[in-house]
Amino acid sequence: MKSDDEEEVEEKTDGWMTTYSDLVTLLLTFFVLLFAISNIDAMKFALIKAAFSREGLTVERFTEIQHEYNMQGSGEPDWENPELPGPDDNTALAELSRNINGYIADHNLEGSLSALYNGDHILMTISNDVWFRSGSAEITEIMRERGADIAGLLAQVFDPDAPFDMVVAGHTDNVPINTPQFRNNWWLSSARATNFTELIIAASGLPARYFSIRAFGEELPAASNETAEGRQINRRVDVLISQPLSNAGAPDYVDAVTVG
Repeated sequence: MKSDDEEEVEEKTDGWMTTYSDLVTLLLTFFVLLFAISNIDAMKFALIKAAFSREGLTVERFTEIQHEYNMQGSGEPDWENPELPGPDDNTALAELSRNINGYIADHNLEGSLSALYNGDHILMTISNDVWFRSGSAEITEIMRERGADIAGLLAQVFDPDAPFDMVVAGHTDNVPINTPQFRNNWWLSSARATNFTELIIAASGLPARYFSIRAFGEELPAASNETAEGRQINRRVDVLISQPLSNAGAPDYVDAVTVG
């Protein structure tokens, strides 16, 4: 027969299992709930995090993220063959895409401005050779008028209760620059992105907190720098316009870069 002391030790030894099982069950329930409430915006947060990363939000990384979260069927956006949103797509982003592409067609800006729409984002690209003089970050006067028009289109559909998130990224070719104003291509790409962003903010009246600026210099080419045509493509400013992350608005910068 077991003594009273032995029975007491056995009861204490087995008792922790019940507490441990309850704890594991509660933790599992907690993480399931977290997943359930965050899964809708997970891809968008991942895109914002990538945009602020060292490598930036390249088309390849964009494709990888969409494939990972499987938000577009196959998960691969077709930037090569973009289509205008149909009349049944009545989101603010779709309306903005229609308006910008209509403006491009009306003003014959196909060579200096493009806006690709994939259902979740607009990737707007402006050609530096038309918007900026060579080696300069000052927007030309005619393009300043065009930029103000684009800002007006943006303001027309902007909803403060569900604001867009806009990342403006400057790029250059790999031809070195060293002037009193710009000591390298990073400085030049930063100044061009900044000037374009300031123009859009001033002309649209939108809050600056919904904009962020990236400068890549020559580090993220869209084409080969071995040809004049490729270098011209690489001299650009991209604007990635995203659908609202939530009704609470765009995420705080610290929150955006620490997700994941």
